[in-house]
Amino acid sequence: MEFLSTKNKFIPNYKCNDQTNTVAIIGGPRSRTCLNMATSLCNYKFPQITYGSAPLMNDEIAALFVKWMFPVEMHQFKGILYLLLHFGWTWVGKVCFVEEDKERFIQNSLSMFTEKGICFDFIESIPQIMYGNEVGEMVDEADKLYKVIMRSTVIAVILNAEITGLVALRLMIYALDSDAIPKQRSTKIWIMTAQMEFTSLLVQRELPIDFLHGALSFAIRSKELTGFQEFIQKRNPNLENEDGFIRDFWKDAFECSFSSDIRDGNSERTCTGKEKVETLSQSIFEMSMTGHSYSIYNAVYAVAHALRQLYSSKIKYGQRVDKRKWKLFFQSQCYQVIC
Repeated sequence: MEFLSTKNKFIPNYKCNDQTNTVAIIGGPRSRTCLNMATSLCNYKFPQITYGSAPLMNDEIAALFVKWMFPVEMHQFKGILYLLLHFGWTWVGKVCFVEEDKERFIQNSLSMFTEKGICFDFIESIPQIMYGNEVGEMVDEADKLYKVIMRSTVIAVILNAEITGLVALRLMIYALDSDAIPKQRSTKIWIMTAQMEFTSLLVQRELPIDFLHGALSFAIRSKELTGFQEFIQKRNPNLENEDGFIRDFWKDAFECSFSSDIRDGNSERTCTGKEKVETLSQSIFEMSMTGHSYSIYNAVYAVAHALRQLYSSKIKYGQRVDKRKWKLFFQSQCYQVIC
């Protein structure tokens, strides 16, 4: 909402005396974030690029202003189908992150699998986190899902979820593990889509990851960038006052508190800012360029190239174009760069 407000005022729809000109917005990685972003900002004709999975958008007008860097979901399902056929896994299960994903899979993709002889013992969605009086209901639903998965005779389970999906699954397996389920039955091969993120959040860093051993995960194409690791190693929370995220990351990653943050409960260790990110395990912080990071990198360059095309066209033809046409032209150029 800050994009729609005067700086430091946070009153949406009142943007006065602001000389900044936002040319595009890059959002993600959760599809729900991208959907909310598009719904709010399409009225203001903001070009938007998402680096997460493509959201299911019913609003055609909003969809015009959103382009995504992520592989189309159908392509991933085709890859999973070939993988299942290669190993001869024709009796499988599927777990989605939300109910909407489950319904979309049944409507759009299920027939593609059944036509090739793949049968599903179950297609379920992960119970969403609830608070207050609904927590008990959430735990009951999670217990039902856990028993469905672990009591099933399937070998392979397709996990189609986003970043928090693995967190929810990991907590569920850890909390609901039971000796009543035979070991050979509870061992599954997890096949994960590229939306998954394996970084351990603070709340579940100590939980075991044995169930992930042998898992297969699709990945977004990426490559190392010159100077990227040196850039990461030079980050310092004491020097970067304009970065609103690095101090929070630092506290979570190194499990410490800054002396100025007197409200922090974790005061046993003080953050010095001299901690080294390269000492963190890969499950906490990945030093190499990840798929999501590379998508953001490409999104920034897509915007930069689109702007270059925009200004080159202005100089070439020497025409004055009104702001509305400029935004539409910029959007089309951005789309061409991404494609």
